[in-house]
Amino acid sequence: MRRLHLYLLLVLCMHGGLALAQSETDPDAGKKPEAIEETPDKRTNMRELLEKEAAAEAVLGELSEKLAAAGDLPRTPLQLAALMIAAAQDNDLEVAASFLDMRYLPEDFGDWPATDIFNALRIVWNQQNIVDITQLSDQPEGRLDDGLPPYRDLLGIVIKDDGTEVPIYLQRIPDGAGGQIWKISNASVARIPELWDDLGYGPIAVWLQRHLPSYEFAGFYTWQIIAAVVILIGSWPLATLASAAALRVALLVPNKYPQSTSNFFRGPLRLFLYLFIFRQLMDQLALSLAARVYLNSSGVDYIAYSILILGVISLIRDVQVRRMERAGNRQYVALLKPFTLIVKFVAVIVIALVWAERAGYNMSTIIAGLGVGSLAVALAAQKTLENVIGAITLYSARPVNPGDLCRFGDIVGVVEEIGLRSTMIRTLNRTMLAVPNSMFSSVEIENFSHRDRIRYYQHIELQMSTADQLRVILGRLRELFLSHSEVLQDTVSVRLEKIAAATAVIRIDAGINTTDYQHYLAVAEDLNLRMIELVHAGGAVFSGPGQVLQLREFYRAPEETLDDVNAQLERWRGEETLPFPDFTEAEKAALRGTIELQDRSPT
Repeated sequence: MRRLHLYLLLVLCMHGGLALAQSETDPDAGKKPEAIEETPDKRTNMRELLEKEAAAEAVLGELSEKLAAAGDLPRTPLQLAALMIAAAQDNDLEVAASFLDMRYLPEDFGDWPATDIFNALRIVWNQQNIVDITQLSDQPEGRLDDGLPPYRDLLGIVIKDDGTEVPIYLQRIPDGAGGQIWKISNASVARIPELWDDLGYGPIAVWLQRHLPSYEFAGFYTWQIIAAVVILIGSWPLATLASAAALRVALLVPNKYPQSTSNFFRGPLRLFLYLFIFRQLMDQLALSLAARVYLNSSGVDYIAYSILILGVISLIRDVQVRRMERAGNRQYVALLKPFTLIVKFVAVIVIALVWAERAGYNMSTIIAGLGVGSLAVALAAQKTLENVIGAITLYSARPVNPGDLCRFGDIVGVVEEIGLRSTMIRTLNRTMLAVPNSMFSSVEIENFSHRDRIRYYQHIELQMSTADQLRVILGRLRELFLSHSEVLQDTVSVRLEKIAAATAVIRIDAGINTTDYQHYLAVAEDLNLRMIELVHAGGAVFSGPGQVLQLREFYRAPEETLDDVNAQLERWRGEETLPFPDFTEAEKAALRGTIELQDRSPT
């Protein structure tokens, strides 16, 4: 079906000029009806417009048979509006103009053709009004409760630039055959030149309308559609120039983040200016109220501001990333990406809800639907939400960072990335392991990369020797660890912990001054080899756990070795330097660093 924007429809544009006239024969021309106390509502939204169109189509369908029976003479105000709408839709201005009461017009009215008068009326009318024909009376007498004379009804009001209200009346007049019909009141017709002078088209718009094919789409006429295409194309170079000029001015200010600033001005800001300029220029086309409603409800403004807001959020994110990298807080950088996405998503949802409300949709229904939908999504995406919350926990608590070596359960590997859903770990076998964040954040995590040193800890078991042999071995082991350059002296503990069966168990605990595991292995290897030498030099042999079945005599050190052990003990006793229970602080200081780890790395 054809659109019914026409409730006498077109647009305001540039200003032209005509003369003012008023009926001198109508004593009620300046009388304001009691029922009209407010100006026309200009906040019509798209939903209301579509509802009015649907209602008008239904009413016109019912009127078609009545109009045919009446001989196409408007016997009621509703029939008059229907006939004018039909004539205007068919672009039959001669028929449409016949519904103007051209009687008793002032002498200075001029010799305007009736078709031009009707065209001028619908132009100035449609910039402010959309007729709801369902509110018009379908009785021959019209409305009798509107405070107007019984032969007159009010169609609507047009407001001039200075705020003056000009009512547009419908009036019942004789039809010349003994009956009465309804037409546009001559009191209103007399004021059409006044309205045109204030609100009408200028010469260019008039020329375009007369010479271009007559076509209407969504309240836009042919010349306005062409102008809109030109504006759509021309706004881009204007936005490019404006954003480039703004960028040049912005870079004059000292800026630590020129690349982020440049990306913002050349991207989101330029798109925003493009839509903003397009929208501002479209407002200069004197669009009809129906066209403005469609344009306002199209979401162009909201898209423009969405682009700007999202661009500002991205700019803030980029600046914060640079600041964190400079401050050495790279662990927070990965958190900014999901956080920024959430903020952008919320911003878009809010803007979309505002747009829907302005377009006339019931927000309570939409929000309730979103609530039910969100609950369903939350239940369906429960695991996903758990992983997202786990990611936030990992970033806020910071048990591990990308690049850290950690142990998760019985898995050891390097954390490569902490994403929204999972944490990627490079195992020691060089495989990639994806662990859901909900699981990774809920179990114990051992972070090896945050160690300040690596612990050397073990028990060595020696076949039972004499007490003097063990004293010498213990003293030499303490001397070894206290004098090693890679061992932290304040962490050294060498003790005969217990005797198990026929085995002496020595507990060795020390801190190696490194966080590099490979270097630790080199130091441990050096210490182990030196301990083997010391144990054998002390006349002892290593043993192991378990029961001892003695089939022969226990190993006994050679006499020479035993003589050396006794000599060492006598020397310590004579010098009063027996290392039991431990070396003195002065002795430890003298021993510190006297044994160096052999370094064969190329210089």
